Amino acid sequence: MPKHSEIDALVQGLTDFQKEARVEELLKAALAEPLPTEEKLRQIEQALETCRRFGLFGRDDAQDLHMWMTIGRSYERLSHLEKAYEVYETALALAERLRDAGGRATLLNRMGRVLSRWDRWKEALDYLDRGLDAFRALGDERGQAGVLVNRGIVFHEQGDHEAATEAYEMAIELGHRVGDRKIVANASNNLAVLATIRGDFDDAVSRYQTCLAMFQEAEDELVLARTHHNLGMTYADRGIWKAAMDCYERGFGIARRLGALDVMANIYLSRAELLLELGDGSLSASCCARALDIYRKTGNRLGEADTYRVLGGVFMAQGQWTTAASLFKDSLRLNVEYSKPLNVAETHRDLGKLHAAMGQAAEARASFEAALAGFRKLGAKEDAAGVEGLIEALGRG
Repeated sequence: MPKHSEIDALVQGLTDFQKEARVEELLKAALAEPLPTEEKLRQIEQALETCRRFGLFGRDDAQDLHMWMTIGRSYERLSHLEKAYEVYETALALAERLRDAGGRATLLNRMGRVLSRWDRWKEALDYLDRGLDAFRALGDERGQAGVLVNRGIVFHEQGDHEAATEAYEMAIELGHRVGDRKIVANASNNLAVLATIRGDFDDAVSRYQTCLAMFQEAEDELVLARTHHNLGMTYADRGIWKAAMDCYERGFGIARRLGALDVMANIYLSRAELLLELGDGSLSASCCARALDIYRKTGNRLGEADTYRVLGGVFMAQGQWTTAASLFKDSLRLNVEYSKPLNVAETHRDLGKLHAAMGQAAEARASFEAALAGFRKLGAKEDAAGVEGLIEALGRG
C-alpha cells in the first residue's frame, strides 16, 4: 500500500495523553490507504502547472477570472480551504480590476463560506455581508438567497438559532420567488438541523425527506450526501440505529466518490458515536482515527474537538478515567475557543457522566448544570430533559 504522506507529522503532533490513549496505533491501523482526494489534488496542481507552462494565464483577464474561480471551487469541494481562499483572493482582485460586479459578489460569498468552514466567524460574516450588499445592488435575488443560506449557517454554528432561522426563511422566500428549488432545499435542510436540535423529530425527518427528493431531482450529489448524513444523525438521536447506519452508508458512498473530505470525516465521527452507543469501542475508536486525520489535514478544529469528545467516551467505557478526562477537557477548550455552544454543552454533559462514574458528585453536578444551561439557551429541549434526568439520578445516588 502507498505510504500516507502526512501520517508521521500527524502522529508527532499528538499530545502526551493521546499517545497514552494509543491513538498513534489507531491511526496507523486505520489509515492503510490514501484518501481519494489526494489524486484529485494532484490533478489540480498538474492542471495549474500546465496552464503556467503554456502561458495560459495573463493573456485575458476575463478568462483568467473564470479559470481561478473554477480552480478555487475545486479546492473548496475537496476541503483544501487554505488554497481555495488564496485562489479566491486572486480572483477577487481580478474581478475588481475588471469591474465585474457579479463576479465580485460571487467571490465575496464564496470567501465567506470558506471562512465559516474555517471557523473564522467574524471574518466570514464580514465577507457575506459585503456579498449580500453587492447582490442587492445588482438586483440579483438568487445571489442574495445563496448568501442568506451561508449567513444562516454562521449564526447557527454560533448558537444564534433565531437569527439563523430568519436567514433561512428569507432565503426560502427568495428561492421560491426566483424558482430556485436548490436554494429552497438547502435552506430547508438547515432548518431541519435546527428542528433536530429542538427535538422536533417528525418535523426534521419530514424536511430531510423532502430535501432528499429535491436534491436528487437537481442532481446535486454533494448536498445529497450531507442530507443523508443529517437524516442519519436524527435517526441516531432517537436510537433508530439501522436507519441511521443506512443513511450514513448512502452519504459516505457519495462523499467518497466525490472526494468530499468534510462529509467523509463527519460521517466517520457519526459512525463512531453510533458504534459507541452499541458498545463497539474498538471500531468506534478506528472511525475516530479516520475522522481525526481528515480534520487535522483540513484545519477543522471544531471537528477535531468533537472527535476528542467521542474518543473520551470510548476510554470512559474502558474505565481509563485519566485519558477520558484529558480528552473531554481538550474538547471543551477547543469548543469554547472556536465558539460552538452546542458542542460545549454536549462535552459538559459527557464530562459530567465521567465525574459521576468516578464518584465525584460535586464535579458531576457542576458539569451537568453547565450543560443544562447551554442546552436551555439553545432551545434543545430533549437534551435539556436528558441532563435534568442525570442531575436527578445524581441526587438519588
